[in-house]
Amino acid sequence: MSRLPGPLVGLLVFFALGAAVPAAGYEGYHRLSEVEAALREWAGRHPDRMTLVDAGTSAGGHKLWVARLGAGAGAGERAAVFVGANVAGYHHAGTEAALDLVRTLLEDDAAAKLLGSVTFYVAPVLNPDAHDAFFAGVRARRSGNGMSLDRDRDGFTAEDGYDDLDGDGRVTELRIPDLAGEWLPHPEEPRLMVRRDSTAPSGGIGGESSAKGWAGAYRLESEGRDDDGDGRYNEDPEAGIAVDSNFPHAFAFPDEPAAGPWPGYAPEARALLDFFFARPQVAAAVIYGPANNLLELPQSLGGGGDPGTQKFKVPPEAAEFLGFDPEQEYTLDEVWEAAKDLPFVRRQNLTKEQLAQFLGAGPATRLEDDDQKLLERLAKAYEKRLEDARLDAERPVKQYARGGLTPWLYYQRGVLALELDVWGIPKPEKERKEGDEEKKLTVDGLADMSAEDFLAFSEEEVAAFLKEAGVPPRFSAAMAIERVKAGQLTPAQMAQMIQTGGGGGGDDPEKDDPRTQRRRDVLAWIDAHHPQAYAPWTAVTLAGGLRAEAGGLDPFAELAPPSAADLAAAIRVHTGTVLDLAGRLARVEIASLEAEDLGAGVYRIRAVAVNRGELPTHTKMAVRSRAHLPVRLELAAGAELVTGQRAVTAERLERAGALRGEWLVQVRPAATVTVRVVTETAGSDEKTLTLSRGGSR
Repeated sequence: MSRLPGPLVGLLVFFALGAAVPAAGYEGYHRLSEVEAALREWAGRHPDRMTLVDAGTSAGGHKLWVARLGAGAGAGERAAVFVGANVAGYHHAGTEAALDLVRTLLEDDAAAKLLGSVTFYVAPVLNPDAHDAFFAGVRARRSGNGMSLDRDRDGFTAEDGYDDLDGDGRVTELRIPDLAGEWLPHPEEPRLMVRRDSTAPSGGIGGESSAKGWAGAYRLESEGRDDDGDGRYNEDPEAGIAVDSNFPHAFAFPDEPAAGPWPGYAPEARALLDFFFARPQVAAAVIYGPANNLLELPQSLGGGGDPGTQKFKVPPEAAEFLGFDPEQEYTLDEVWEAAKDLPFVRRQNLTKEQLAQFLGAGPATRLEDDDQKLLERLAKAYEKRLEDARLDAERPVKQYARGGLTPWLYYQRGVLALELDVWGIPKPEKERKEGDEEKKLTVDGLADMSAEDFLAFSEEEVAAFLKEAGVPPRFSAAMAIERVKAGQLTPAQMAQMIQTGGGGGGDDPEKDDPRTQRRRDVLAWIDAHHPQAYAPWTAVTLAGGLRAEAGGLDPFAELAPPSAADLAAAIRVHTGTVLDLAGRLARVEIASLEAEDLGAGVYRIRAVAVNRGELPTHTKMAVRSRAHLPVRLELAAGAELVTGQRAVTAERLERAGALRGEWLVQVRPAATVTVRVVTETAGSDEKTLTLSRGGSR
C-alpha cells in the first residue's frame, strides 16, 4: 500500500480532527483532546524537528503542552519565539492559528528553513480547563480554571452559576422589567439594549451603549437565576481563577476576585512563569488573545510608574550639585537634561534608565519610546498583510488587561510581546470609505481612532474640535495631546468623556453614540453572515413568578466566525506575521578577529561582534528591568591577559550595532586564541585564530 505524502497527511490530520460542532452553527474548531491528538501525531512524524514539552498541569488536571520546533543541535539554546493561544479561555480563533503555525513549520519548506536558526515554542491551549466550554451543551464564555473560587465572598463557592433559561444551548442575556432600571430597547433596533442615559457603560451587548434622555424599563443581567437569593445573578459560577489575570504585572486583585489572591496562584500561571524563567532565550512572543496591540498600540496600564510622566524630588546632595530645588518635583526628562553631559555620567556610561532607578521610579506601565517605535514598524507590515488579504485593518480592537500574560512578558521579562486577536467583525465597507475620505476630528470618529491617528492632528485642530464638542476650556488641546501621548488616555476614552460629560457640541442628540453604532454594525454583520448567533428575546419565568426575557448575542459571536474555515485568510496573515517576526530577530556574530604582534610574545587582539538581525538584541524595557544579561564579548581561551578584563559588555546591540573588544595578551607563537560573543536572546558565535610572528593566520 502506498503512503500519502507527508504534507497531505498533515492536512488530513489537521482538518479531520475538526469535527466538533458546538451550538449556534460553529464548525471545525478543535476540542482540547483533538488539539492534543494533533500535537502527538505531528511529534511522532517529525521527531527530528518537534518535541512536546510538558510545561505543567492545570487546576483541572490537564497538561499544558508546548510544541518545541527546531532543527539540528542546540535548538534549545537558540533565540526563540513563543506563540501561545487561548490563555483567556474563550479565544478559539487563536488555537486554530497556533495549530496552523505548527503545521506550516513542519510541512512548508520555506517556513521550515527558519528552524535551523530560530526555535519556536507553540502552545495552542494555555487555559485547558476553560477551553472546552466552547463545545459544552450549554455554552458560556469562560475564563476561569478548575479551581474553587468564592467570587462574591460569602463563604460558598459555585453556588450561583449560569442557567440556560430559554433552552437554546447558550448563555446570553436576561432583561427583567424594572421601572427603575437603566436599560431599554433601542427605538430603531429593539434587539439592542442601551442605557437610558449617558452613564458609564458596563458589560454585555448593551454594555457599550447609551441613549440620551430615554426612560429606563429593564434591568440587564447575564442569563440565569438568582440561585443563592442574594439579589444578584450568576455572580459565583463554577469557573475558578481567570488565568490571564493571574500574572504579576499590574495585578488586579482585590479589584477583581477572579484574578486570584496573589500572582501565580493559578497553577497554569505559575507553570508559565517557570517556563519563561527557564528559557531566557525567548526573544519575542505572540499571544493569540482577545486584544490586538498592533492595530491599537498598547496604552498605559496605570501610569503611576511611568517615568515619562511621573515627577520626582531630587535627593538634596544631587539637587545642589545639579542646581535643582530639593523641595520641588521634576520630570525624569528635566533631570536627565541637566545630568546627561556631566563628566562622571559620561565616564560611567550611565543611562536614563539608571537615573530613573536612582530617583525611585515605580514599575513601568507604558511602552518605552524605542519599543513603541519598533511596534509601529511591525504594525505597518501587519496592516499591509491584512489589507492584501482583504481583511479589515481598521476595525475596533481591545487592549490587553492588567495581570495578563502579554504585559508581564514585556514589562517584567523584557520580551518583545504582541497580543493579536486573529479575527474580528469588520466595519461596514461604507463606513471605512467615508472614514478614509474625511480626515477630520469628530466625536463619532474619535471612538475608533488609534492614538497614532489622533496625534497626527495639530494642536489647533484638536482645540477647534474640543471647542465644537462643547468641552470645558480647562481641558485644553495641549492637555489632551499630552495625555494621549503618555498613554494615560485613549481616543476612545476621550470620546466617552465627551459623551458622558455634556460635550458633543453640534452633534444630533438623537444620533447614536459611537459604541451604540458599533453594536448596530455588529448585529448587521451577524444578520448577514451568522444569523444563528443572535437569540431573539424569549419570555422566561424566574423565581416567584417574575416574568423576564432571555436573548441577545451568542457569547462567542464577536470572537469566532461561524466556521473555522472562515478563519483561513486571517490565519494565513497571522502565521505570516509570526514567521516574519522570527526572521527579523537579532543574530550576533563575530565580524572580525585579528592579532597584532607587539614583540616578546605580546599580542594585541581586536574583535568586533555585530548584530546581523533587524531587531535589537533586547527591548529597551529589558534594559530598564534588567531582565536579561548584557551582550558579552569575551576572550574565551588560549591566552594570558597582560592587562584589563577578559570581557566587554553592552546592554544591547541595535540593528547593525557593534561591540568592540581589545586585549593585550601574552602567548607563544602558533598558539590559538578564541573569542566568543554571548547573548541570551540573539544566539552566540565564536572564532579562533592562530598567532604567528607578525600577526595571525
